[in-house]
Amino acid sequence: MAQGSQLIAHSSRPAATAPGDIEKPEIEARFLAQREQFRHDNTIEPLAPTPDQPVTIWATSGVMIRLAGASVFYTTDGSAPGPSSTEIPMTIGRVDWDDRTGFLTRWRAEIPAQSAGTVVRYSIGGRYAAPGTPPNIWAHDGQGFWFRFPRDQGITIFAYLVGEPGPPLPAWMHDAVIYHIFLDRFHPGTDDGAFHGSPESRGRHGGTLRGVRRALPYLADLGVTCLWLSPLHPSETFHRYDTIDYFAVDPALGTESEFRSLVDEIHALGMRIWMDFVPSHASWRHPAFVEAQRDRSSPTASWFTFYQWPDRYRSFLDRARYLPSFNTADPGARAHLIESAVYWLREFGVDGYRLDHAIAPSMDFWVALRRATEDVRPDVVNVGEATDTPDSLRRYRGKLHGVLDFDLAEALRSTFARREWGVARFAVFLDAYERCMADGPGRVSFLDNHDMDRFLWMADGDVELLKMAALCQFTLDAVPAVYYGTEIGMSQQRGSREAGFGGDAQARGDMLWDRGRWNENVLAFYGDLIRLRRNSDALKHGSRRTVHADEAQGTLAYVRADERSAVLAAFNLGEDEATIEVPIEPRARPRVLVSTGETPVVAISMRRSESMSG
Repeated sequence: MAQGSQLIAHSSRPAATAPGDIEKPEIEARFLAQREQFRHDNTIEPLAPTPDQPVTIWATSGVMIRLAGASVFYTTDGSAPGPSSTEIPMTIGRVDWDDRTGFLTRWRAEIPAQSAGTVVRYSIGGRYAAPGTPPNIWAHDGQGFWFRFPRDQGITIFAYLVGEPGPPLPAWMHDAVIYHIFLDRFHPGTDDGAFHGSPESRGRHGGTLRGVRRALPYLADLGVTCLWLSPLHPSETFHRYDTIDYFAVDPALGTESEFRSLVDEIHALGMRIWMDFVPSHASWRHPAFVEAQRDRSSPTASWFTFYQWPDRYRSFLDRARYLPSFNTADPGARAHLIESAVYWLREFGVDGYRLDHAIAPSMDFWVALRRATEDVRPDVVNVGEATDTPDSLRRYRGKLHGVLDFDLAEALRSTFARREWGVARFAVFLDAYERCMADGPGRVSFLDNHDMDRFLWMADGDVELLKMAALCQFTLDAVPAVYYGTEIGMSQQRGSREAGFGGDAQARGDMLWDRGRWNENVLAFYGDLIRLRRNSDALKHGSRRTVHADEAQGTLAYVRADERSAVLAAFNLGEDEATIEVPIEPRARPRVLVSTGETPVVAISMRRSESMSG
């Protein structure tokens, strides 16, 4: 049981989200494009098939696509599907109508059940003429930004992995509390932690692997169980999302030997480690791209998509020329990327990956990566930075183990930081969103990260709002992640949009190692939250239900419960002290586990209930 704190009035600031986030106009355009497209947006049932389950494949043709028939062509031997592969004719499952798109024809077919571990790769061919003729059109992926591209430049090969029944995340992730480290700005390895690198916001400030190692006692004392490191490969930038060599450590950070020692020490402390991995794009200084631009017939030329060789090519969001996009359907590019992911697992013992810009590669690529990494380490975790709509995020189940929960982050920031949502809207969101994502991939929650303004900046420095948001984050189902410095009350000088080009550096300030500049109250609260999360089975595994939401009063309460225990989380976002009534088990003996303040401003009145977990 926990209570919230009184509001300190503040002004609203616009949120900055991840690069690659799909804005509402793009979502609308993607929907309207169905009129003239034949699409398969990775819509299968079930999303994560087990050995006893056949899989229903759905595709959609718009009013401008007049098909006489369609078929699914699939393989189970790892080869690419095509007209000579096993064919299953599709039937029309239903026809939907919308006043924006007109009629949408939904085609369906069923692929037979396969054995555990089988990778099923498939394509969907449509015919304008009678059955028996070659396909005239191949359904392409319309998720993410792929609906923009012509069919011959889009994704037409899809895949799923047949797995064993069970939750989407490996067991160790259910006990995890993740700490997100931005390497260049975390710790330089000096005795006092002071940075002496470039003062420029987009220059290298000098964080190192040695610095992470020196911070391990602090992180262990904080109680986090998994470290997520930003990219560590050689690059031209301070953020290192422009990889030059996927098989090396940037010398400015340290050596491979130092990284191996860091991994070993992390494991010795009982913690795990993720690497930030970027398979969607590379630096324009990557040797494969340099060679592709030099020689049009080079074996690596097909690793990239040239609109007009050598200077017009697909890049990150088609706006960042220094980040050419990989063609992950190309066997050579795919092998290079997957071999590098396997390398860090096998040679250094890392525990998993945060996968950058996950909406760019195909599900076919993610299935191949998952299969290869699980072959090396069965309990590996692959978590995607997938910035898409909830219906699209659900479809990563069985392809990735989890996704970063941007939708929840936006809801938490809208409710607790910007105060744009009332408690009723937030409660409705939680109920609907959790039902929607119940059969989706695992989720990792956060309040802020390196691509968005820090939470405390959004909340105008109100630490009580930060503490309430963190309390909510840690008492929900998603595995919690903490962005470096948030736990000591770090903010920023300006908003990222206000700062203009390179404004994201505002949220990437140097970690403060002068303890006199820490907010010890916030740090102690985070320590309490982490211990609460790690010690509560109800918070790690229990179901949730809303038991109170009063818009006028600004109060909210919900219960997380498993078979043996229950935790009640209560919040007061109103101006005044408040009393709320909530149900408890007949034999319950309530006690306060953690509170955001010494003087709670919401009192709990208990009424006896048949069950807290219904």
